[in-house]
Amino acid sequence: MLEKIMSYKKYGYLLAVLIVFQCCAKKEVISDLEFRKQILAGSGTYQNLERSWRLDSTYVNGAPVALTAYQRSFVKTFVHDGIYKDSELNNGTWELSALNTLRQKITYSTTSKIDSCSFEIILINTAQLKLKLNNATVKTEYLFKIAN
Repeated sequence: MLEKIMSYKKYGYLLAVLIVFQCCAKKEVISDLEFRKQILAGSGTYQNLERSWRLDSTYVNGAPVALTAYQRSFVKTFVHDGIYKDSELNNGTWELSALNTLRQKITYSTTSKIDSCSFEIILINTAQLKLKLNNATVKTEYLFKIAN
């Protein structure tokens, strides 16, 4: 009987030590901006280096626009290190300059023209990305869904 009690005490001490290690383990807290970057483009860790987003719908001044099959196949890919590429072979860079502001610098593959644009992030989660083009004349919104 005494051996059982000693055995339980031994396991109790071991459990207490494990709990202390778990509680004292360093937990890394990231900022809201870094969290948004990770949702947009991956965390930068093994097999999580980029995210691709497929165009699902577009709205101009609040009205839905009928997209062609080709337009619905358009994919934007954001790489964790700030590289941008898309399904039309355009490339460039991206940055989140603020929590809801996505800036892109794009080099178009057909003309080599360099352009920059700014989007307001209306919604972002692990499945959807909704962007509003920051343009004073026409209110254009794009809804992307995560591409498989």
